Amino acid sequence: MRNRAALLACLLASSLALLLSSCYETKEGLRYLSIRSKARGVDKALADPKTVGDERLLLERAKAARAFAIAELGLKETKNYTSIVELDADRLATVVQACAELSFDRHLWAYPVVGKMPYRGYFDPKDAEKEVAQLKKEGLDAIARPVDAFSTLGWLADPLFSFMSSYGEAEVADLVIHEMTHATVFLKGDRPGLEQFNEELATFVGREGSLLYLARKYGAGSPELAAARVERSDAEAFSAYLAGTAKELEAVYASAASDGEKRVRKAEIIAARAVQYKADYRRLFKGEAYESFPMERINNAYLDLYRLYEGESALYKDYYDKACGGDMKTFIEAIARIAREAAASHGGEAADPKAAMRRVLAAGAAAPGRD
Repeated sequence: MRNRAALLACLLASSLALLLSSCYETKEGLRYLSIRSKARGVDKALADPKTVGDERLLLERAKAARAFAIAELGLKETKNYTSIVELDADRLATVVQACAELSFDRHLWAYPVVGKMPYRGYFDPKDAEKEVAQLKKEGLDAIARPVDAFSTLGWLADPLFSFMSSYGEAEVADLVIHEMTHATVFLKGDRPGLEQFNEELATFVGREGSLLYLARKYGAGSPELAAARVERSDAEAFSAYLAGTAKELEAVYASAASDGEKRVRKAEIIAARAVQYKADYRRLFKGEAYESFPMERINNAYLDLYRLYEGESALYKDYYDKACGGDMKTFIEAIARIAREAAASHGGEAADPKAAMRRVLAAGAAAPGRD
């Protein structure tokens, strides 16, 4: 099921893998290039009197969010989101993600240049469903999920897509800032945890950056910002509920029970959490966006999706508030410096950007380079 939190969480980190060698990459890369060839410039589209309604609003909002991200947040200026593609679809691609059946051991796919990634994207949903079926035959939990955008990490200019015209202003800003973060800070390679760092960082900057954007545009006490904060609160409550489910399952997976017993307990926990979710919904959530979510259908792959993108959000928030004084531009500069040092290292703690963040916080110090 496609919902707003998952929609924003499922932004594919790197389509570069789709553009490189092997039958898979060649096929999907050619499809993306075909889609990309239909792009027309945002300024040209805005100058066209035939561009009206929600599409014009999308272009205006994306242009404003992009300018804010560059000038106020210090994100890298590229040609991303300076064009739009008319696409007769409700998504850009469908991405497959998989996990072990009785653990949260993440399934990774190897790609040229960028290393291993926890997802595989397809422009034809039927191809994604075939991949999911094959992974399930191999004994893995797997899901196929829609994505609305991804970053080519500066290799190509990433466009907007016409189906985004239905998005609200906060969502457009979040999407643009999330993907621009990938183009600004992205650690490549096969070292464990890098893919999670990349997604956690972009998720945090996208969400915080979109709130900063709305505050700048409408004011700190505006109804627009208040509404976005409610959506943010519900998204965090949803993620927290999934994290609670994962924690219960982890205890079962780590136990000495047999695999058969673990499967039974897994099914029981998911069923019980689904019942509890419905019973507690009004207490946990302020809006209705997540009310019809089929909690009884989740599996390890879906839970790991949120672990990947939401992960240690508190670490980024602490570093932003305590080490960077709540200044997003300072935060991005500091994280970019940490990422460069991690990329230049040859292993050990220096290769772990989150360990570097924790060391600064433990010392009660400001981010390196901040007075």
